Amino acid sequence: MTFGELIERLGDKLGVEIEDAGGAFALEIDGKTVVLQQADDDLVLLRTDLGEIPPDRRDTFAATALEANYLYRGTGGSTLAVNPSDGHLHLEKYNWLERLDGDKAFDMITRFAETAAFWYRTKDEMPGDGGGGPGEMPAPPYADAINLIQV
Repeated sequence: MTFGELIERLGDKLGVEIEDAGGAFALEIDGKTVVLQQADDDLVLLRTDLGEIPPDRRDTFAATALEANYLYRGTGGSTLAVNPSDGHLHLEKYNWLERLDGDKAFDMITRFAETAAFWYRTKDEMPGDGGGGPGEMPAPPYADAINLIQV
């Protein structure tokens, strides 16, 4: 499947025509922009900018994010990263183009959007640095499913 075929099928699933803007397109989900782009001939990248981590939470958040990235337990298969040029938190997920069709791409975007919403809230709601650590954070989406298949 090509990237063009994927976005055509995804457009059919969403009931809209999606224009390929040079190997990428953007969706707005709950007021946030999510970009799906062709990373190379075999990979697609799903990404979103979650904004700046509040300065008084950077250390606490960094520890929480590193734990979440471990085996993707708290990220739904995505990776949390900070853009060094502007300090914004990003959520990114790669997938093989050959594994996707309209239904699977829709499911991937839906889960990604739920994970992004979780981390957007988390970065803004967690206690500040020196506040005793992150405390009891709510479980990220799909945490139970992921924990059930750990070896």
